Amino acid sequence: MTTVFVVISLVFVLLRLSPGSPLYTLLGFSYNEEGRAAVAARLGLNASIPEQYARYLRQLVSGDLGTSVFSGQSVGDLIAQRLPVSLELGLIAGAVWMALGVLAGALAALRHHSPIDGFVRVTSVVALSLPSFWLGLVCVLVFGVYIPGVLPVSGYVPLAEGLGPHLRSLVLPAFVLGLPAFAVVARTFRASVLEVLDRDYVAFATSMGMPRRTLVARVALRNAAIPLVTVVGLMLGMLVSGAILVENVFGVPGLGQLMVDSFRRQDYPVAAGCCLAVAVLYLLTNLLVDIAQLAIDPRIRESVLNGGKSR
Repeated sequence: MTTVFVVISLVFVLLRLSPGSPLYTLLGFSYNEEGRAAVAARLGLNASIPEQYARYLRQLVSGDLGTSVFSGQSVGDLIAQRLPVSLELGLIAGAVWMALGVLAGALAALRHHSPIDGFVRVTSVVALSLPSFWLGLVCVLVFGVYIPGVLPVSGYVPLAEGLGPHLRSLVLPAFVLGLPAFAVVARTFRASVLEVLDRDYVAFATSMGMPRRTLVARVALRNAAIPLVTVVGLMLGMLVSGAILVENVFGVPGLGQLMVDSFRRQDYPVAAGCCLAVAVLYLLTNLLVDIAQLAIDPRIRESVLNGGKSR
C-alpha cells in the first residue's frame, strides 16, 4: 500500500506542476475567461492542488478512479478495455522468449566454453544493447518497406477476427518486447546452472557414479531454477509496463498507448489511473514470485514457518 500511495502522490503532483493544462487542449486559444472558469469548475481544476489531491484520494478510497477529461468515460472502463491487450502481449512475449532463454542458458552452461556458449553470451549482450524503440522502428522499416506483406507493422487484430490474423498482428511487438527478457533469462540461468554444477555435492554425486543426465535433470536444473523464479517474475512485470514504447511504435491499443496519450494531452485522471494500474501489476507480480519461491525452495518455506528463524 505504501508503494501505491507514493506512486499516486508523485504522479498527481508532477502532473499538476508540469507546464500546460488540459484546459488549453479542450478550449484551444479562442476562449474567454468566463468560459475557462466554467470548464475549470466543472472539472474541479479551479481548486488548489492540496484540495484537488484530497478530493482525488477520497475518490480512490471509494473505488472511483475518476473520468477522462476529454472523453468523459470512466477511467476504470478505459483501463479495463486496454489492459487485456497489454497483458496478452506481455504474456505471449514472456512465454516464448523466456522459454527460449531458459533453453539457451541451459545449453550454454552444459556446453561451457563451447561455440554454443559463446553464441548465447554474444547474442544476449546484443539483445540487451538494442533499445526497444529503435528495434521497433527497424522492424517497421524492414517489414513495411523492404519486405511488405509478410507481417503487419501496425495495428491490432482482435481474436474475434481469427486466430491467425490475431497472432500475426502480435508477432513483431512480441519480438521487440521479449528480446531483452530472453537475454536476461539466458544469462541468469546460465550463471545459476554453472554455480550449481560447481558445488561440492555435485562433485560428490559424480564421484559416486550418478549418471550425468540424472545429475543435470534432478539436481542442477532444479536448484538453478530457484533464483530464476525471481528474475522471471520481475521480467513479467517489466514486459507489461515496458510495452509502453512498443505499443506506440506498432500502434497496439494497449495500456501503454493509453498512458502515453493521456500524458500527452494531460488527461490527469487517466494518466494517474494508468500509473496506478502498472504499480498494482508490479505488486501482484512480486506477490506471485514470493509464493512461487515458497513452493519451490524448502529453505524459504521452513524459514517462514519458523517465523524467520533458521536452524
